[in-house]
Amino acid sequence: MLLQYKNEQLNLNNSEFSIITIFEKIDETIKENDVIFSHLIIDGREVYENHEEYMKNRINSISNIEIVTRSTSEMILETMETIYDYLERAVPSLKVIIDESYERFSDKTWTGIDQLAEGMQWILQFATFTKNTQQPSHWDNIEKSIKECEVGFTQLIDAIEDNDTVLIIDILSYELTPAFESLQKYLEMSLRDKEYLNNAN
Repeated sequence: MLLQYKNEQLNLNNSEFSIITIFEKIDETIKENDVIFSHLIIDGREVYENHEEYMKNRINSISNIEIVTRSTSEMILETMETIYDYLERAVPSLKVIIDESYERFSDKTWTGIDQLAEGMQWILQFATFTKNTQQPSHWDNIEKSIKECEVGFTQLIDAIEDNDTVLIIDILSYELTPAFESLQKYLEMSLRDKEYLNNAN
């Protein structure tokens, strides 16, 4: 199989031992080029997680692997766009969950809250990464909104542990929904900032 990074190419055997070499090459690429690993393209398919497991399950048939990296600003921009897209879906879904939960809590309600937890974890990872690197425009407001999301989510966890459905609805309505809407607004403002977008390219 062929391992590629930009103009570099390396022929490897189709064996699990080669997977170690691939991760070594990724580490080397990051250090030498001062970039951030984004994902792998394996036989034309973009793979963003569980890379080792994915390769092991297909090790005998893989023919081409491409290492994809981003600059810090590119990674921040890409993540901001993804979170904004997530919030565009999450805010309306959150309002549906709230409306339906006034009657009763169903399996759909709990599934929605679980998905909210996954999204929140992702947002916090973005905040931690961005705080320590290059910060986009409107970062102070973005960070403040993320903290409001985190506070609301912490309160939500406590309410879930107490099985207090009334409090859960209140937190979703008056804490998390406004915090998500605020974050969405400031992300949109930052994404419209032409200077930052130009710097990211």
